[in-house]
This record gives sequence, C-alpha cells and structure tokens, in this order.
Amino acid sequence: MPYVCILSQGEVLRNGVTDKLRANPLTIVGYLFYSLGNYFIFAPIYWFFFFKNLRRIKAERLAELPETVP
Repeated sequence: MPYVCILSQGEVLRNGVTDKLRANPLTIVGYLFYSLGNYFIFAPIYWFFFFKNLRRIKAERLAELPETVP
C-alpha cells in the first residue's frame, strides 16, 4: 500500500510545520532526521518552517502562563 504510506508520511511532516506538537528533544530530533533522510535537498526549507512553528508554540505557551506581580 505505497499510497497510504506516502500520505501518512506527508501528514506527519505537515503536522510538524502547522499543528501543535509535543516539543520534546526526541520529537525534534526525529523530525529533523526524518526530513533529512527523505527530502535531503528540501530539508533546510522544511527546517525553517519547523522551527518557526516551534517558536509559535513556545510563544503561545508563554502567553497562557498567568502573570505574577510581586
């Protein structure tokens, strides 16, 4: 079932650049190596959008934290 495999791989990579994901070191390294292994030429472009998404997720988490005023 090669089409199902290709579509599921694309869904995983799309989630890395558009959706919220659990940003732990293992997940980040996995996304980087997976994109490098499958899309060697376009990997830097993917990494740009991947890190942009990680910054967005981090900013959203910081905005959700309650501010403490001494």
